Amino acid sequence: MKLITKNRLAYHDYSIDKEYEVWIVLKWHEVKSIKLGHVNIKDSIVVLENRELWIVGMDVPLYERTSPVLVPGYQPKGRRKILITKKELTKVAAMLDKSGYVVIPLEVYINKRWLIKLKIWVAKLMRKVEKKQILKEKDQKRQMDREIRSMKI
Repeated sequence: MKLITKNRLAYHDYSIDKEYEVWIVLKWHEVKSIKLGHVNIKDSIVVLENRELWIVGMDVPLYERTSPVLVPGYQPKGRRKILITKKELTKVAAMLDKSGYVVIPLEVYINKRWLIKLKIWVAKLMRKVEKKQILKEKDQKRQMDREIRSMKI
């Protein structure tokens, strides 16, 4: 598995509930651009429309060797369809019916067979209080580890 891009803010802003691996419907020049690492999922989100998942805001610039004449009206941040099984789609739709849940793209990677896949989260947005509590716990743990190391020496 070769990681192409990762949404690092998602780890900080959301609390994970469920994770899925899905496919993205791409055009040939988008595949070439993604395999070169030219993709950004930082500002993207996954939406459910008409019993289908779509990724909106994923930035895939035009492949450098592709002529704009071949792809008229190409939109780098356009909507792209996500392929997911019906069973998983019903689970995701049920989670989205609950208040506060969103679907966030986490990683774009190439699997063992050189196919592009997307890892998505069904997550809930954390409040500032929860974020502060998590940071406080991490800081306390780090400080305890330092004290333990200093006592051993």
